[in-house]
Amino acid sequence: MAKLVVMTKGLPASSYELGETWTTIGRADSNAFQIVESSVSARHCEVRLNGEELAVRDLLSTNGTFAGGRKIAEAVLKPGETLRVGEVELRFESSSASPGTTSVAKMLVAGVLSKPISGAVPPLTQALPVMDAKPAGPPPSWGDPAKKNHVLFVDDSMALLETFGELCSVLSNQTWKIYSATSADRALAILQETPMDLVVLDIGIPMVDGIQLLGIIIRRYPGAKVAVMTGHATESNRAACLSKGAELFIEKPVSPDGFKVVFNLLNDLVSWDQREGFSGGLRRVGLPEVIQMECIGRRSSILEIRNPQLSGQLYIETGAIIHATVGTLTGEQAVYRLLSLKGGEFQLKPFQAPVQRTVQTGWENLLMEAARACDEETVLITRPAAPPGEASSKTPPPAKAGEHTALGDDIVVVATYDGSGDKWNPADGSKK
Repeated sequence: MAKLVVMTKGLPASSYELGETWTTIGRADSNAFQIVESSVSARHCEVRLNGEELAVRDLLSTNGTFAGGRKIAEAVLKPGETLRVGEVELRFESSSASPGTTSVAKMLVAGVLSKPISGAVPPLTQALPVMDAKPAGPPPSWGDPAKKNHVLFVDDSMALLETFGELCSVLSNQTWKIYSATSADRALAILQETPMDLVVLDIGIPMVDGIQLLGIIIRRYPGAKVAVMTGHATESNRAACLSKGAELFIEKPVSPDGFKVVFNLLNDLVSWDQREGFSGGLRRVGLPEVIQMECIGRRSSILEIRNPQLSGQLYIETGAIIHATVGTLTGEQAVYRLLSLKGGEFQLKPFQAPVQRTVQTGWENLLMEAARACDEETVLITRPAAPPGEASSKTPPPAKAGEHTALGDDIVVVATYDGSGDKWNPADGSKK
């Protein structure tokens, strides 16, 4: 059996039998291979047996993961080579025996699937030994087995993506189609190819963290529900994620009961739909159209508008604009200022009554006045300017019937018309 063996002196002699699924190594007891040593991070790295080689991935550890004396993000070890996590040396020993199943997978399946799961699937008569087993019993009552919910998990840990993703697929009676990504760019590529019903993010992902990725997803794909599942469940992270539009903020589970609770929360979120109406995203839409939709539908909301120069809010109550603010402006002037913006972003938020009501004019008149002002501005911008040095003149009023307009002193006669000969005769060029 292939295994990792602790070589560092002063630590208890221990080893871990490897399998073909990803296995986490770290100080916390939630890891499949726990190493209690101060230089080892709570979640340090993960490994997976790939034939006779060992794939290794660092999990943003504090003191680094080293292979062949080099600090690595990812590496492949040959039998007999050493791996250092923090200050702890491990040796990779291979064997021709078939690899086993990691203790994480065993814990999840035996601990979770052997218990009743509310709203998901009926309890199993016995624990399942492997992750790809299907639960017994009829399909769950909450969903149509033919309908697939597309769910994307984004986490830097392949071990969690494999085990929890597979577990959710089993618990959902195969009604979840699971996608996974270990980085922001891969997650965005998947979202561009396939619309998602639910995205579950970790905060601690490389390059672009989960909070930044959350903001990008909410702006680009407003129809997708997003939940954050992280091991860094601080109040500041919670506030940042919820304010950016996350539906749920969940701490990563470390026990079978915890995984059951998280699945039930995510399942409830992905299965819930509005009773009526449509959801989706609008591309290159103007603010007047957004306001019209809210007002015609007699909805109540706060429309937040922003661009790099300014930001403001429109308060809409049962289809009427009652307050607006942008910078130091309030009322109708703030409405016109916001409607004059040529581009930016908007977000609809739940309605809360403003401290004052500054708008009494109906929304139709406000939009008409804003459109008129925009048209006038466009005419002024596009009207050609007079050539330099040429004075502008007003068009003279039209002559009355029976009157002739006298020629001015600056008019030069160049030709006269001979009616009898039906031709023009050149003049001497004198001024008249």
